[in-house]
Amino acid sequence: MRKTFMLVVLMALGVSSASAARLGLGAYGGMNIPIVQEDQSSGTTFGLKAKLGLLPGIALEPNINFAKFGDATFEFGTRTGSKVNSYGVDACLGSGLGTIGFKMYGLLGFGYYTVTRDYDEDIKKIGWTTGLGFEIGFTESFGVEIRGKLNVIDSGGGGSKKAAAVTGGLNYYLGY
Repeated sequence: MRKTFMLVVLMALGVSSASAARLGLGAYGGMNIPIVQEDQSSGTTFGLKAKLGLLPGIALEPNINFAKFGDATFEFGTRTGSKVNSYGVDACLGSGLGTIGFKMYGLLGFGYYTVTRDYDEDIKKIGWTTGLGFEIGFTESFGVEIRGKLNVIDSGGGGSKKAAAVTGGLNYYLGY
């Protein structure tokens, strides 16, 4: 009886928390800048995300990202840039969902990255991200966002691939 009661209470709390959660959908695109990687040049990045507001000022952001570095030019020729696909979750701290006006936030997250390049072995590793961004909400349902994000991917052997992404995007909030 006690276990059943606890299960019912936990389910009720979960339902009330889920119904209070706020949801936003977004798309973004921008520039991908390699850090300490002379064999790559700047390229593009774009992706899709969902924002789930769990507590005031804290949101979880599952995302899928597609990036491509530009080709590097050397005295002896060029080298094709890498392609990076990732699936991750970021925690946005200080973000308000579906509010009008200026909102600044920080983010910290992790993801699963796949790095491919012609003539190189594919890298499939977990990495982490951090960054800052701001959003301007024009209505309770629509906002424009700009953010800077640092991506760090373990490349094995004690090294890592680092890139800074500067993106702009649009967010649409459901149920506002």
